[in-house]
Order: sequence, then C-alpha cells, then structure tokens
Amino acid sequence: MPPVNLAAATKVYFSTLFNQSVPCLLCGIRDDQPLCSHCLTLLQPLPNNQCRCGLPFSAAPAISEAPPLCGRCIRRPPDFASSTALYPYQFPLDMLIQGFKYHGKLVNERALQQLLAEAPLPWPDSDLICPLPVHWLRRWRRGFDQSERLAQLLSRHWQRPVVPALKRCRATPHQQGLTRHQRQRNLRKAFRCQSDVRGKHLILVDDVMTTGATAREASRALLTAGAASVRVWCLARAL
Repeated sequence: MPPVNLAAATKVYFSTLFNQSVPCLLCGIRDDQPLCSHCLTLLQPLPNNQCRCGLPFSAAPAISEAPPLCGRCIRRPPDFASSTALYPYQFPLDMLIQGFKYHGKLVNERALQQLLAEAPLPWPDSDLICPLPVHWLRRWRRGFDQSERLAQLLSRHWQRPVVPALKRCRATPHQQGLTRHQRQRNLRKAFRCQSDVRGKHLILVDDVMTTGATAREASRALLTAGAASVRVWCLARAL
C-alpha cells in the first residue's frame, strides 16, 4: 500500500488557507479551483432519468410514471428504494478516485469537493446520511474511509447529519473481476447495523457503484434494523 502523499496534501491545504492559486489536478494550469474550467468540461454528468440501480435510460419516463427498471432490476429488485449517480465512472473521474483511494493522493479530495458543491439533495425527506464503510483493516491501511469523507462533505452541503450506522463485519476481497454470483457470496452478511435507525429515511453514500451488490447488502442490513427507507447516492456509476 503506497504511503499517503502528505507533502502534496500540505501544499494544497496551505494554498487554500492563504487563498493562492493551485495547479489544476488534471492539466496543471494554475487556477483558483482544483479543476480548471476546461477540464470540467471533460466530466459529463449522467442524466437524471436513472433506473433504481443508477443506470441511465436514454428516454425519460412520463412525469406521472415512477422511474423505470432495467432488466436486471425487474428480475431481482434491489432492497434500496432508488439510487442516483452524478457521473459515469470513466476518465478522468476514475483517475481522480483511484488516485485518492489507492495511491494516497489526498489532494484529489479537493477536486471531488468541487464536484459535490453543485450536487442537489435528491431526496428532501431524508433524515440521515450513512456512509457505506470499508473494513477497519482497509481503512487503517489507507488512513481514511473515502465514503465517510464524501458523506461529511455532503452533510455540510445538504444540512443532514452523518450517522455511521453500518459496520463492515468481514474483510471481503475486492469486488473487481468477480461475477455477479461471486459478488453476492462475497458480501453475504458483510454488514451489521450498529445504530438506531428505526423509522428513519437514509441516504447511503458511496464513491462508486459497480453492480450494486454492495449497496444491496448494506441496504438489507439497514432495513432489517428498522429503517423506513434506504436510497443510494454515489459519485460515479460504472456503465
């Protein structure tokens, strides 16, 4: 596991403190934002019309209709009520997220914060924000939990409290490269609710949704504990 890039992080945080311009994290041009206006155009948001699992649809449903379901969700509806993603998980956002999570580039959090600044609260009736946690061992190796960091940023933006209601009970292997059935077996009983969420409408926050298997299992744990509803928010969705 590579060490956290504390030197680069310190430069960025001090530049913020003294309101100095910083190089764009993608192209290097000096700007007053982590991502310059040109590089922001590379990030095309997903359309609002999305399946319950966050996959976009090419045609929007009629205003009176509920959001449609994709074929997989029709065959096996998710436990969560709905989900939304801001961007597709592709270049350059995937590079920023991977650098932040796996390579200790804490400076990338400033770019993610810039993207979250315009993110609307998708469900105004929500009571609490719940990060989808990593196992404590993975958090210890990284030095942070990326979903918890996103949840804290969204909490200040949306004015909703963060409750770390979930505990990851098992250090499951990475989901990348596994089949759908392997992902399900890998995550079975991986989460336990450790907070009182009875009657609460929760927003489950994660950085990336790939197949939705992790969100399904986490939502199941929250609903079993008495949550009124669980809806999933993620920064990026694999297409």
